[in-house]
Amino acid sequence: MYFAIDPACPSVSAEIFEALCALRAHSTTPLELFALIDAAFDEALLANRRWIRQPKFSLYEHTALHGLTAAGPHLVPAPIEPDDQPSWLRDIFAACAGRPMLSILASALPAPALRMHLRPYLVARTPDGMEWPVRWGDSRVLPALLEALEAPQREHLLSPLQHWWSVSRSGTLTSWRGGASPSPTPAAFDRLPVNDAVFSHLVDLAEADAVIADIHDTQPDLLRRHGGAASHARVARHLGLANQHGITAAGARQHFSVLALCLDEDFATHPAMRAALERTRAGADYRTEIAALPARFWQDAAPK
Repeated sequence: MYFAIDPACPSVSAEIFEALCALRAHSTTPLELFALIDAAFDEALLANRRWIRQPKFSLYEHTALHGLTAAGPHLVPAPIEPDDQPSWLRDIFAACAGRPMLSILASALPAPALRMHLRPYLVARTPDGMEWPVRWGDSRVLPALLEALEAPQREHLLSPLQHWWSVSRSGTLTSWRGGASPSPTPAAFDRLPVNDAVFSHLVDLAEADAVIADIHDTQPDLLRRHGGAASHARVARHLGLANQHGITAAGARQHFSVLALCLDEDFATHPAMRAALERTRAGADYRTEIAALPARFWQDAAPK
């Protein structure tokens, strides 16, 4: 599987512990540290010899998603002693091996209470009644999920957390701050309400990863040429261009994404391609337009 991310910077775990020390120095609220691990990326991880004796709390336990517990998100508490936490952070980042399955939470709530607080956010519901699990443990989609929440929802979700740290696609540390409340109010819903516009936005954001996964199955060399984060950026940008120019068929969108990876980055600004895209916007067939591009375009657009 290709995850379209860059490896986490080696300093990430040390940066988290340094930030945690600063929080504790200025906070009167006791903070507990957890790893949020999305076991869908490795169902065997928490059952291996290194981690099987560690306490862990499945977010899906005793919910409608309990059948997916093995592949679901889990809270894994850090050692209680602060002196033991730097090595724990290093070990858990190493165990996840660069996969987008790990984020770190500093919480004013212990694990059982934090699990109950998060429960209403585990399943989203659209206005027509469609329900789907929300992948809070996937660090690729976590920033978009938090951004998509309405402000009161985001404030409530983060309310018991002092900080939520994650790793960006480029491998750098990113974080969100909460209210560190030891007694957050209950949510006003048992399923996260998501309107049609937000749902469509989240589907659009997920498309680049889906397209890249398909490309990896057939042309993995294209992805190795650019690296994870750069490949995702190229594909996402050109899917946006596809939207602007009426390229809607899945096969055509994937083909345009392949061009984004195998040609020069600014190939879409070439006069011949610009004219072809304008014709597709006006209703012309995408594949007919691509087939009609002159030899000079392919020469000019070849990667330098």
